[in-house]
Amino acid sequence: MTWVEEKRRQTQAFELHIYERCKHTDKSSVAASEHLHPETVKAIFKRWAKRAEIRQKRPHVRWLGVDEISLKKGHKQFALVLSDLKRRCVVAVLPERSQKAFEQWLEGLTAEERKAIRVVAMDMWGPYRGVVQAKLSHADIVADRFHVMQQLNSRITQLRRAIQAKADDQTRQVLKGTYWILIRNRDELKTDEEAKLQAALAVSPELRTAYLLKEEFRTVCEKIRDRDRAERFLRTWALRAQATGISYLGKFVQTLRNWWKEFLNYFDDRVTSGVVEGLNRAIRAIIRRACGYHIFEHFRLQVLVEHGGLDTPSPH
Repeated sequence: MTWVEEKRRQTQAFELHIYERCKHTDKSSVAASEHLHPETVKAIFKRWAKRAEIRQKRPHVRWLGVDEISLKKGHKQFALVLSDLKRRCVVAVLPERSQKAFEQWLEGLTAEERKAIRVVAMDMWGPYRGVVQAKLSHADIVADRFHVMQQLNSRITQLRRAIQAKADDQTRQVLKGTYWILIRNRDELKTDEEAKLQAALAVSPELRTAYLLKEEFRTVCEKIRDRDRAERFLRTWALRAQATGISYLGKFVQTLRNWWKEFLNYFDDRVTSGVVEGLNRAIRAIIRRACGYHIFEHFRLQVLVEHGGLDTPSPH
C-alpha cells in the first residue's frame, strides 16, 4: 500500500480523514479548519465518494420508494430520489423527475435486480405508474399513503380558502392562521390549537363536515390492517364524501378512484414512503448546509455518502 497516491500532496490517511469530516460538515468549514483550499477539499471528497460508490456491493432492492425533492426553493428544479424502503437508504439520485429518467434508471439494472423489486411506493403521478407497469410488470404499485393524505389535505385547504374568500370579516378572522391546524392530525393538537380548531369549525358547517371526513379517512389508514375491510370502509367513505356535495371532496374521491387498486395495495403490507419523507428531510438539511449546489454531481455524491448506506472506502 502506498501512503501517498501518485500526483497527490496528502497521504491517503489524511484524505480519508477529510472525506469523513465532509460527511456532516460543509466543505468550506472543513477547508478552513484544515488549512486547505476549498477546491482541494471538494476534490478529495469527490474522489473518495466515487471510490466508495464503485466498490459498494448492494443487496437487491425489494421495496422501492420513488419520490422527488426540490433542489432550490422557489425554482422548478427537482431531483428524483429512489430509495430502498427496507434498508431505509437512498439507492439513486437522478437529475430530473421525469418519466424518461426513471425509465432509464430501471433499464440500467440487471434483469435479476429488476426481478427482485416486488413493491414500488410512489406519489400519484401517472407517468411513474406507467413506467413501473412497463418495466416491472410483476411488481405491486402502492399509492403512498402519505401522498394520498397530502392530496386530501390540499382539498381541505382549498375549501377553507374558498370559504374565507366569501366570508365576512369576523369569519375571516376566525379562519385566519388555521392552515396547519386543519391538516395536522387532531390527536397532535395542543389545547389552544384544539380551541382554535373548534372555533373555525363552528363558523362553517361545510368545513366541519369536510374536516371530520378527513379525520375519519386518516383513521382508516392508520387503524385498519385488512385489505378487504379497508375497501369496505373506503367505499362507504367515498359515497358519503360525494353525497356532501362539496366539490373539493368530490375531486379527491375521483383521484382516489383513479388510484383505487394502488391505494388498496398499501393495506397488504402497509408499505409507505415514510422512510422517503425522512430521507427527504435529511437531504433538505444537506442542501441548506451547503447553501445549495451548483453542480448536481456534488449533490448526488453527498446524498449517497450520507444516506446511501455506502461503506467507508479503503485505500488502494
